[in-house]
Amino acid sequence: MLNSKQVTTIIINAITVKMLITFPKNAISLCGNAAWISALYCTLVAAAIFFITIKIYNSERNVIQIAEAAFGPFMRTVTGIVVFVVLASNFFTVMRIFPETIRLVLLQRTHVELIYAVFAAALVLGAFCGVEAIGRVHGLFIPVAGGIFVVFVFLLFPSMNPENVMPILGRGPQSLFIKNLPFLSLFSDLLLLNMLMPYVENKDEYKRSGLKALFIGGAVSIVIFAVYAMSYAYPSSEKLLFPVYQLERLIRLSNFFSRFEAIFQFIWTITILIYGSLYLSVLAEVWQVSFKLKRKEPLILPITVILVAISLIPDNLAEMINCEGVINMWIYIPALAIPIIFGIIGRLRGK
Repeated sequence: MLNSKQVTTIIINAITVKMLITFPKNAISLCGNAAWISALYCTLVAAAIFFITIKIYNSERNVIQIAEAAFGPFMRTVTGIVVFVVLASNFFTVMRIFPETIRLVLLQRTHVELIYAVFAAALVLGAFCGVEAIGRVHGLFIPVAGGIFVVFVFLLFPSMNPENVMPILGRGPQSLFIKNLPFLSLFSDLLLLNMLMPYVENKDEYKRSGLKALFIGGAVSIVIFAVYAMSYAYPSSEKLLFPVYQLERLIRLSNFFSRFEAIFQFIWTITILIYGSLYLSVLAEVWQVSFKLKRKEPLILPITVILVAISLIPDNLAEMINCEGVINMWIYIPALAIPIIFGIIGRLRGK
């Protein structure tokens, strides 16, 4: 079983790991340096949606189990396939963007195919350890990463200029509060939290852990956007591909320690590895439960191969980032709606 700390750190990592790659670029392109206000707004909207969900959701089973209890094996399979597609769509871009990013910023002379292979092998190895083992790693590592993040923000103070956030509403209220609703895809891993329901000790732990993780993850995204806005003036801030990586390059402590990025890259790599391992393990379990298979371990490698193959369809990194932007435009809708829908179904069928 996963305790409250492990569940909380899993979802915090799932939310914030997107901020370490290209997610901020799309938000800044739409909202300018006022993206931190949009992050605050979408955090409150996501919290309201999750609060409604936990009020409606009167079960200690995930949506696949509720579908089976309410409508039988056929609906269990259909629901499982839908959940698998949504989770896979939310995750597979990482399989391409992270190795490409590593090659660009760290291993320029290394063939990207080798980075792909090592990354995929590490995820498969982690997924074979199981959800509970990965949860324990999250519980140990994410608090350490959080402490380093606080130091990271503190060291960026000399580079910040509060005037850079002006005009305070960026490109206007419409961009902040309407057009940027796809920012809610940052919280689409709340569906992953629902899949972890059988591993949570009880429903109350699920509620507390979800709300705590949502607010902490949202706060981290707000801080990242605010620090980035004050460190880079708009529109130059819009042109940088990896905002968080650009931030850590501003840190210069002395002639003896001018490369804080080494620490950042270590934290960055571990967080994505444990995030990806958890996702593969959960995806395999979704498929196992959907089709009533005896074991999930034999599914991990085929699922990894399929995700890697799909991620290689775009010709280059730029096309992959555009693809990620399109996915983020829509993925939050089923990810946030599915638990609500099946919460209502569960209540009605229960009555």
